[in-house]
Amino acid sequence: MSARRFAQGSRELMRRNLKDFLRWASRRGTPVFSLLGKKDLMSYHLWLCAQKSKLTGQSLSASTVNSRFQVVGTLYSCAYRAGIIGENPMQNLDLKLPEPSGWKRRPLTRGEITRFLENIDTTTPQGLKDRTIFELIYSSGLRVSEVASLKVGDIDFPRRQMVVRGKFDRDRVVPISQVAADFLKLYLGGRIDTPEAWIFRGSRGPTKARHLRSSSISERFRELLRRFDMDKKEISTHSVRHSTATHLLENGASVRHVQELLGHSCIESTVRYTHVMIDSLAKVYRKHHPREHELFEAVDGEYEKKLEKAFRHRPCPENPEAV
Repeated sequence: MSARRFAQGSRELMRRNLKDFLRWASRRGTPVFSLLGKKDLMSYHLWLCAQKSKLTGQSLSASTVNSRFQVVGTLYSCAYRAGIIGENPMQNLDLKLPEPSGWKRRPLTRGEITRFLENIDTTTPQGLKDRTIFELIYSSGLRVSEVASLKVGDIDFPRRQMVVRGKFDRDRVVPISQVAADFLKLYLGGRIDTPEAWIFRGSRGPTKARHLRSSSISERFRELLRRFDMDKKEISTHSVRHSTATHLLENGASVRHVQELLGHSCIESTVRYTHVMIDSLAKVYRKHHPREHELFEAVDGEYEKKLEKAFRHRPCPENPEAV
């Protein structure tokens, strides 16, 4: 498996998950992963299931446990194919947790996104940074990893466009709203003439002198939601991107154009964003369409009896006199 198949943010997440696994193994007295067997891996899976999220303080979701354990499976699969280990202990070890069906994450309404953005205090450096980040995500439907890794040179201010480094090395050019562009200019200040500089730089730890981590943006988003009394389980940072797609579709944009903006390789991924709009459309349809409204209300029990009687006494088509 080539690492180039994954976006930079995904590669970093995989590395962090593998480091966590190796630290766990080292604490158990087995720092060499090749010496671990099926029982050890089952113990690691149990350990994962008992962990709490640093963001919410709650148990890790089934999807998070599954993805972290899958990374370990990828490690052993690669080691086995490379001849580093003679037997793959992950083989036939099916510990995948059942994940909830349906797409629980929802977009913010127009009122919610306005309230969230307008409540950010831009008089402070941190507030200005926050507002710029989330205006950009909402403006152009960016993934969190995409806004985190933007460079100054990716922005074409005269045309209000930017180059986005998407998943699987798929770059795209997207427009920027006037509001987002104005905040970006204000935030960059004198750095606007340094094309190789990261727009959103980390200030400490491994991100110092590099770009922000996606997890840092997500943590900040959750913190702001709590501050504005908007924190809900079904809202995540990705909901801002979801909001962009939903609001564009509600205003008449075509699914194909939204697909290009979001950088989806297949249109099925974009169509998922239409479910909220379709639900709303269905309600309007049932309320206003003649066949679903006035006539539908007239189809009561009495009407059904009359209809049945009419069909029962209808002339038979095979009778020549009835034709």
